[in-house]
Amino acid sequence: MSELGKLGIVTRYEFLKHLRRRRLYVILGLTLIAELAVLIILPLLMDGYPDNVLVMAAMLTVGPSLATIGAVFFAGDAIAGEFENKTGFILFINPVRRTTLVTGKYLASTLAVIILIVFGYALMCISLLAIYQEVPVETLKSFWLCLLFGGSVLSVTFLFSSMSKGAMGATVITLVFIMVISGILESVLMMAGEPYWWTLSAGGDSITAAFGGFELLMEGLMPSGGMGMMPFDFEPLDTDKAAISLAGYLVIGFIASLLISRRRQLA
Repeated sequence: MSELGKLGIVTRYEFLKHLRRRRLYVILGLTLIAELAVLIILPLLMDGYPDNVLVMAAMLTVGPSLATIGAVFFAGDAIAGEFENKTGFILFINPVRRTTLVTGKYLASTLAVIILIVFGYALMCISLLAIYQEVPVETLKSFWLCLLFGGSVLSVTFLFSSMSKGAMGATVITLVFIMVISGILESVLMMAGEPYWWTLSAGGDSITAAFGGFELLMEGLMPSGGMGMMPFDFEPLDTDKAAISLAGYLVIGFIASLLISRRRQLA
């Protein structure tokens, strides 16, 4: 059998494993809850929905953004788990290249993340149509940025998974890197007026920024003149540069995980 055929088998098996573990269904449920929370709580706080459809669309990106973070839970044990549970002694001695195994695992995780993101944006579009009778064209850009961010999160998780001794360690390290280290670095650079589009957390923020930037979002949610209450001026996020940065994280992280996995010893 060719390596391409083996890749298809690995991908199918790994995706079915995601379904059996029910992680996909759990994160789908969390995405639905997040969207419903915005739809129910926001009008109560603002005495109605925002007048601008772009503001509401930006608020509803909370669901798809949560879905991309779910990528961490799909990929955290993808490589590290094989070493931690010693299943690699059985899996890696089969006549299948390690690169094929890792690529199949990555593709299966990517498919699961795509399903989550499509589900989140489907909820967003249905909600916007019901409330405003329109879906802004910016939704398409936000959708592609969300897909790119999801792929980047997967690649970074695979990288940490290929280096970690345990699945839990890989998951925790990835979450800390994205939500703490990268988030703090982005905030510091933003307050200092320095470019911050290259941080991974900024790539996640670009999903929301695609709907006209944070200024529009703040103006739609805060009272008149609310932007003037900000303690510092910040450079608007360049979503195009953020997309380039995300592509870099995706490609470099995935290739690095392949190289490390191929050289890593089982014992």
